[in-house]
Amino acid sequence: MSWQLAAEIFAGGLFFVACSALIFWPLEEIFEHDKSVRPKLSDLAALWFYQSYGLWISAGIVLELAYLGRRQMPPTWLSWVHQTPYWAQAVAALLMAEVWVYVFHRLSHRWDFLWQFHKLHHTVEEMSWSASSRQHPVDFLLIIVGANLPAMILGIDLRSIALFVILERFYTVFLHSNLRWDWGWFSRVIASPSLHREHHQPRGHRTNYAGILSLLDSVGKTYQAPAEKDPQPPRP
Repeated sequence: MSWQLAAEIFAGGLFFVACSALIFWPLEEIFEHDKSVRPKLSDLAALWFYQSYGLWISAGIVLELAYLGRRQMPPTWLSWVHQTPYWAQAVAALLMAEVWVYVFHRLSHRWDFLWQFHKLHHTVEEMSWSASSRQHPVDFLLIIVGANLPAMILGIDLRSIALFVILERFYTVFLHSNLRWDWGWFSRVIASPSLHREHHQPRGHRTNYAGILSLLDSVGKTYQAPAEKDPQPPRP
């Protein structure tokens, strides 16, 4: 890796953290006031690392595996994919990635081996935009690589994959923000911060696994509407 590339990746992570702070920190302060959670330095460092070098490492793994997988694809298939409208490729990339996130996340709560990596993320019970990347490196790599590899193997336009990655990264920060926003009945289709807050409570570990498309939870019968109020801790 050249020093210039390393510096660009470093700066890209800082830019992502800065954009997230400028968007979500004021929203938390405005709508939650004294309930807002101040960012921890360790969480900010994790957010920077995973959105810079973490994504770069994941992209390298995806490219290598996709190169091997695409060699097995018939040329007629790749030609057909390239002729498919860009919007259709983008939708396909989103659906494949979201299905992986849902299945992998559900397995991570039911298979002890995967839970050993995923449980770090569930130390986030006080929701905060800055804590969205508090996770084990293995958990992060398996999610990112698995979400993007199928589209790469199938020859989908890289712009579609890049579009999904950007959307998913910012929406993940949004879902973990300390905002009690919900979309009503539409939360059964698109996840809301309140819906993901429910998942991070101990009572919600078996529900609301989807990333962006909570429609998958509705279909998989793992959808759980957010509680109207978080339970109060017992008095000493």
